[in-house]
Amino acid sequence: MIGGLRRLLNGTARMTRRGAGRIGYYLLTTPRRLADDPGADEFIKDATCQVMHLRGTDIQTYHWEGDGPSILLLHGWESSTARWHELFPLLRDNGYNIYAVDAPAHGKSGGKKFTVFEYCQVLHEYFEHRGGAQDIWIGHSGGGMAAIYYSSQPEFHHRPKEMVCMAVPGELENFIDKFCDVIGANDRVKYGIEQRFFSNLKARFADINFKEFVKSVRVPGLIIHDEEDDVAPIDGARKMHSNWVGSKLATTKGCGHSLYGEIVPALVLGYLQRDRSAQVPVVE
Repeated sequence: MIGGLRRLLNGTARMTRRGAGRIGYYLLTTPRRLADDPGADEFIKDATCQVMHLRGTDIQTYHWEGDGPSILLLHGWESSTARWHELFPLLRDNGYNIYAVDAPAHGKSGGKKFTVFEYCQVLHEYFEHRGGAQDIWIGHSGGGMAAIYYSSQPEFHHRPKEMVCMAVPGELENFIDKFCDVIGANDRVKYGIEQRFFSNLKARFADINFKEFVKSVRVPGLIIHDEEDDVAPIDGARKMHSNWVGSKLATTKGCGHSLYGEIVPALVLGYLQRDRSAQVPVVE
């Protein structure tokens, strides 16, 4: 499958970068839907589920009522709300009022196309519909990108009180490079994808720089990043921490880009309850 795709893209690029870019951009913005994992999404059965029509797309939303501060969970690319199966029990046991959404073209939401920009537009309509944002946003990878981008842009006016951003690339190009590596695309294909990206979104890869966006974020946050993340290099997280006033950085080793492992929920809860607990994991 990958070998055939690599030959198609690179062969097309020899004839026309535009054609290869069109194919590559389609693959980038058309995520694969993951098969349901009965073990991982067991907790979703307890949610109050509602489909909301946002930005012309049916978006699946979830709510687990609690008496504590409200939390919004934002998953990343080619993922779904089920990815929070490790963190969820700890949040619920501590009384948080938990919300989640399946991003466009992901999980049980409708749509076929996905970009971080569209994710933000959907979130904006979601906040407008519910009359405001949740107190705390927790985002992984693309979900963290959306949280940072939304919070840094003046056209979006809803804000959390704090954020937790997990495995967020310092630059979009980190993610693009990994994407091209996985599908075996050469530099001509990457250039073609960027041309298509600019044509559709009026931005270059270099313009989407989360190390810079965090300079405009005015709420505190925790950055969690694995030292061995092969999608988003750790240096980007360190630079984001340096540029984000009021941020803390917690690093793991061996949890990878997915950031699964018992330490990650402990880091999140330790940060959220830092004013109430003496047992807080060490962060920079």
